[in-house]
Amino acid sequence: MSGSLVQRPDDVLGVVGGMGPLASTEFLKTIYEQGAWEREQDAPRVVLYSDPTFLDRTEAFRNGQDAQLLDQLLTALTHLRAIGASRIVICCITIHHLLSRVPSELQSQLVSLIDVVFEELSATDEPHLLLCTSATRELRIFEKHKLWMQTSNRFVLPDESDQRKIHEMIYTIKQTEDVRRQIPFVDDLLAKYHVNAFIAGCTEIHLLARHFTTNRRCIDPLTSIERELTNQSVRSAAAH
Repeated sequence: MSGSLVQRPDDVLGVVGGMGPLASTEFLKTIYEQGAWEREQDAPRVVLYSDPTFLDRTEAFRNGQDAQLLDQLLTALTHLRAIGASRIVICCITIHHLLSRVPSELQSQLVSLIDVVFEELSATDEPHLLLCTSATRELRIFEKHKLWMQTSNRFVLPDESDQRKIHEMIYTIKQTEDVRRQIPFVDDLLAKYHVNAFIAGCTEIHLLARHFTTNRRCIDPLTSIERELTNQSVRSAAAH
């Protein structure tokens, strides 16, 4: 992962959450649940700014409400920066469409989930089915990345009908239903597209990814960030 998430014990990771609230809360839980530090005092400092009033990203982009959504994002980023966040993770992939419009002084603090996915994908030759919102597909958020040409053969994109079903699944997960009920649907998709791996192209999939067995591989940027954050915190504690 490019750049360190934490460099000093007093560094703070900021998290823009609420899109939806379950995904960002689970991300925070994952950070502390998977920690390998000996003392809780060595755990990373994390501030979660959870704002469920963010406009629905798919509807906002389809309805031309980009400016209002950007205002909400900048408010969240500014608050996190004001309370000392040194790096910031935005727990929504669709809203990454707006990152190029974020002022440079804030943009430099962001950890892009899209970048994380491409870094992970660059380390494998295995094809992965992309599970994301319909807006992420329509906006070609992954296709616009600088590494797309190098890695496009590792993306498997579902057809239009399946994409609608994936979008519906994501919104079902948002409604607090037991995510394990979605496992057969994802298994069927993987079998249909002849792959054994998928990309969590929406942060809601973070809630689902942990329930898959080891024969199903997943690139989940939130899990990748958690792993890197944990490793850096352990190294920092050992150094002190």
